[in-house]
Amino acid sequence: MDAPPVPLSQEIPRGSDVGLRFDLKKDGDGTLALNWDSGENQIHDSQVVGVLQETRNKEVQPQWILRVVPSHSSLEVIKSMFAFESLRVSNLPRNYLERHMLPGAPEHLLVPPNADGSRNLHVIVSIRSGTGQAQQYFDDVLSKALAAIGLDRDTYHVHPTKSDKSIMEIAEKIILPRANQGIRQTIVLLSGDGGIVDIVNTLLSASQSDEYIKPSIGLIPMGTGNALANSSGLNRDATSGLSRIFRGIPRSIPSFTTRFSLGSVFLTDEGKKTESMPLQSGCGIVHGVVVCSWALHASLVSDSDTTEYRKFGAQRFQMAAKELMTPADGSAPHVYNGKITLYKTDERGQEIAEEMPDTKTSYIVATLVSNFEERLTISPASKPLDGQLRVLRFGDISGADVLRLMGMAMRGGGHERDVMAQYVPINGLKIQFDESDSRWRRVCVDGKIVQVDEGGWMEVRRGNRDVVNLVV
Repeated sequence: MDAPPVPLSQEIPRGSDVGLRFDLKKDGDGTLALNWDSGENQIHDSQVVGVLQETRNKEVQPQWILRVVPSHSSLEVIKSMFAFESLRVSNLPRNYLERHMLPGAPEHLLVPPNADGSRNLHVIVSIRSGTGQAQQYFDDVLSKALAAIGLDRDTYHVHPTKSDKSIMEIAEKIILPRANQGIRQTIVLLSGDGGIVDIVNTLLSASQSDEYIKPSIGLIPMGTGNALANSSGLNRDATSGLSRIFRGIPRSIPSFTTRFSLGSVFLTDEGKKTESMPLQSGCGIVHGVVVCSWALHASLVSDSDTTEYRKFGAQRFQMAAKELMTPADGSAPHVYNGKITLYKTDERGQEIAEEMPDTKTSYIVATLVSNFEERLTISPASKPLDGQLRVLRFGDISGADVLRLMGMAMRGGGHERDVMAQYVPINGLKIQFDESDSRWRRVCVDGKIVQVDEGGWMEVRRGNRDVVNLVV
């Protein structure tokens, strides 16, 4: 491969006597130390996207280290402000090359265009996701990194979002028809979990042909919680998923399907408006890949989904939870009322329905992932993309106990073994609501808020059709 067609960020002065040392720690992290007569540099593994090597006929073949670095001095925003750098070196240690060498663009990014010239490598930039940094990451990092592996702007189509419907429209008008025609496609998605959910829901809203080819998604997590990225390992380094897009492989994303009683509606515009749900067999239907929840979790996600709260990033969830757990009027936190039935598999492999004897619930989630946030390990037994639904439930317990258990989850787990918690693998669950106030009948499906009709119900089941891949 020739030299990367991007501006050179750093180059060791010509004629310098360079010393290279790669230190690998027991935890698997490593640091490459470069020392020369007039300077030094340390490159942490967590910043490295990969290493390219020039293939020109030279005795010493230059190598290029591609990395993502923070462009701001404040540690608080180290993952929110980015810059792309390439460093030209030679004679890198063999064990370093084995960890980071890139043979070029990976196969999932080398998708051929259609006969009419339309491109099948898509970059979707979700402008409003999280704290609004997706466009900056594309301009300052992603576009330059793609150019470094030979993918210039003519090889992919950039789709900046214009509304909260944009990703669904792209999926419906472009991704779905081509997938059904057997056309390979890859989407580099700069978004939160909601972007993947929009794509999954759109693709599952129609039937798949016999020729259907699952699109692959390379996710640059730009949301607030980024549960899918944190649970699948995309956020294990400081490149915001870019290293996995360049060095990972596509794996199927498991999903679940949630059905709602007729009369249930989506809440939009910070809960001020309602929107009808897609219907199937007389029920409202929505698909997800992360979590379906009721009680505290659904309430805090809904309450914090405002322009004012979003300024605080992932911190908004803790702020909303505090207000729900310690109401301003000094009253006790609300305990939610409804009959819960779990669908489980017994020792003979037969499905059984197990009704919870207690109808009062403080917190309940059915999830396919381990982490809702980087440090919030809600389902410790979940493995990346394992497809197993698990339920975590707290019954009628005090606000102090809820905060104690969630504090354990923030420290990596242990809450799931507490006597006040129920935590088991399930095939699905059903809730029949017994709440007169609509505020306590809100359900969260991957950030989408559904208000269930009074006396209504919801049921979640593991999906039987996986329609997209995630590059991990």
